[in-house]
This record gives sequence, structure tokens and C-alpha cells, in this order.
Amino acid sequence: MSFTEILLARAQEANKKFALFSETERVLVGFSGGADSLALLCVLYTILGENVLAFHVNHMLRGDEADADERFCKNFCAERNIPFSSVRIDVASLSRGSAVEETARNARYAALAEECRRVGATKIALAHTASDNTETVLFNLSRGTALAGLRGIPPKRPCGEAEIIRPLILCTREEIEGYVGELGLGFCTDATNSDVHYRRNFIRHEIVPKMRELNHALHTRVGAMCESLRTDEDFIMSAVHAFMEENCVNTAVSAQKLALLHKAVRTRVYAAMFGNLCENSLEEKHFADIEALLESGKNGARIILPGKNAAVLENGELSFMKDERFLEKNEKKYFKERIPCGACEFDGAFATLLYPKGEPCEKTAAELAKNAVFSGKVLLAESTVRNMYVRNRENGDKYVFGGMTRTLKKLLSGGTETAKKSRPVFCDENGIFWFPGFRLRDDIYNKKEKMYILHYFEY
Repeated sequence: MSFTEILLARAQEANKKFALFSETERVLVGFSGGADSLALLCVLYTILGENVLAFHVNHMLRGDEADADERFCKNFCAERNIPFSSVRIDVASLSRGSAVEETARNARYAALAEECRRVGATKIALAHTASDNTETVLFNLSRGTALAGLRGIPPKRPCGEAEIIRPLILCTREEIEGYVGELGLGFCTDATNSDVHYRRNFIRHEIVPKMRELNHALHTRVGAMCESLRTDEDFIMSAVHAFMEENCVNTAVSAQKLALLHKAVRTRVYAAMFGNLCENSLEEKHFADIEALLESGKNGARIILPGKNAAVLENGELSFMKDERFLEKNEKKYFKERIPCGACEFDGAFATLLYPKGEPCEKTAAELAKNAVFSGKVLLAESTVRNMYVRNRENGDKYVFGGMTRTLKKLLSGGTETAKKSRPVFCDENGIFWFPGFRLRDDIYNKKEKMYILHYFEY
């Protein structure tokens, strides 16, 4: 078989095996211009024709090289009459130099989800391969992981209102390179992909070749393992959900009933209960501490957990709660206040400037920005302005933008300590509509009303 036939067969096999797409669905392809995404675009265009659209995200991190990649993608699609769109995201400014890779990934997925919604597509196709899956498993293993990290890259998963699919997940990188070479297709190359100082590149160039000397079918065997582990995890989680639905009452559960569970289910119940309390996650040492707490049987005993929380054993029940011993006397008082028009300062930590669009307030904005270390600006409809207020962050805070639900903890993973501790959220009657530094909630846009400008300044 030719490489062209191999890739088409692999994509069709993946579709049949994982139910990735139908012939009538519109599919948005994440098109970077690299060999993998180029092969994906061509294969899906062969299968689905005009139902395929290409979308490119320019992270603006590699200067002229990034711009050249964007031009290449645009020209490639124009030559083949494939609908194309792109967006530029200043990741360097967005990340402020911290967790750049994660910030880029989050921004990319948000842009894909929003474009998917804009063009009416139901699927977002990404070019992850069997080779990528092997590298991901080894990467997770090197950091230390449980079953969840060994499941690899899922063939599909939800993404807002759409679904991410990976039609090339059964293909190896060698097969893709053979495909583009066979068709004589040029593609973009990111020079950083060969830098083995990056852990993933080290795994790709140094570890995987050695492992393939032991088993040439490494990618196939790792893929089979991941599929088996995903099935196991689904089964275990179904038991977890069934137990919690029947036994978790008012965030507490019987210690006696927990003791009867298999440890694989019991520890996941701990994780699920704790996840309902806050955004932090539990590590192996925390699970061991909770197990010891239950074994002690001591009424009123507690252990400290991440995020200033605690696990408490009381009256034969285990519960997770905020540990009041961490509530410092000098801790900033919780506030929830309306935002008036004009300039308004809040405890000297931040300020807002709200005014109707078209009204000249540049001088006031410049004065407020003079000593600010961070600022942001959004355009709001009058109906939002009438009902909005500002408040402190709370555990579990999240809102929807770019078609995806974002937790503030995740958004701030690469942020400053000031942002993590003090940055407030802006809300209306439907909850959070804006967290400064990120986008407005999806339903805030496109309102045909009088518009206002809201500036946020952080000191």
C-alpha cells in the first residue's frame, strides 16, 4: 500500500472505532502548517470535501517565522479552495513570561472553540498521532502518574459545545512523513522541535528510538494499552458516581461504607468530594493521610489538605471543608460592590473606570494607569452595566468564553501572586462575565444596546 492509502485507511479505521465524525458534519481542522496538520487537512478534505475548514493560530512567539507559517497555511488553502481563517494571539503578553507553553495551549483551544461556534462546525480535528500518544504516556510516566496519566491522548473529548477529534491517532509520524513526501507537499518546520533541552523532545529523539529497538510496534502496543486503561477507568468511575449519588449526603459520607469499598474506588471518591469543594487536587500523600484518618476512627480528628482545606472525621462520617484555623484575622474582608459610572478605587488595590462609549475619558484613564502594574478594558452593553458588581474570587469560580468553561484557577496557573490572591471578578445576575486578563463571557457579546467601556487597573 502507498502512504496515501495507509493514511486514508487509518483515518477511516479510527473513525469507525471511535465514532469521530460523520460525512454530513462540518469539521474545523487546527492547521499549523506542520507535516501532521497538513496531512490531517488533506486526508479529511479527501473524505469530507467542502465540509472541511482550516483554522490557524499565530501565537506571535517566533516573529517572522510565525508570520511565514501563517502565510503558508493561507496560500496552501487558497490553492485548493479550502475555507481558511486565522487569528493572532499575543501569548508573550498574555503569559507575562510565565507558563508560556500552557498559556499558548489554553489560548489556542479557546480560539478553536470560538471559531468552531462562529462557522457552525461541530467537530475540531487535531493532528495528534500514535507517536504523540506514546510520547505523552512516557512524559506522564517520567513525572509520576496513576492510571489517568497512562491513558494517553483521548481519540475524542468534549470542547464547549463542540467535540475535539483526532483522526490520525492510529498513524505514526513516519507514515505521515511518508504521506507528505509521496504527494510532494511542502510544510512548515518549527526549529524548537529538535531542541532536546525540552523534556518532550528528549523523549521523542532519545528515549522512543531506544524503546523501538526493543519493540518496533511500540506505538501500536502503547495505543492498545491506553485504550484498555480508558475502559478500566470508565468502569471504575461509574462505580464512583453510583456510590456518591447514593451515599454522599450534604457533602459527608459514612466512614463505614467507605471502608467497604475497593481502594481504587474509595480514593477516587475522596478526589471527587474534594474536587467539589475547591479547585486544588489531591496527591498520593493526601490519599494516604485520609486513609490513616479513617483507620484512626477518632471523632473530631482532621488533617490539613491543599488550598487551606481539611478532611474531618466526625460522628462516623468523613467530610471535606474549609479549615477555619487558616482564616487569618488580618485577611482581606470579602466584598461585593456595585460599580458606579466614573472612576472608583477599591481599597487602593485596584480601580475601575466606567463610562459610555464615545465619552472622552482618556485623561482619567491615563492618570489611573500611571501607577498600575496591570490593566484591562472591555466593551459592555447597558443591560450588563445596570446589573454588574465586583467581588473577591471564590473556590470553584469559573465562566464560559470561547465555547469552553474555564476555571479561574486554571487561567491563573501562570499568573502573578498578586493576581492569584487579589484580582477580583466582575459579575452580573448570571454569574461571572469577566476576569481581567481574559475574555468576556460568551453571551455578553453582540447586544444591540447603548455600549459602555469598563477599564480595570491593578496596583
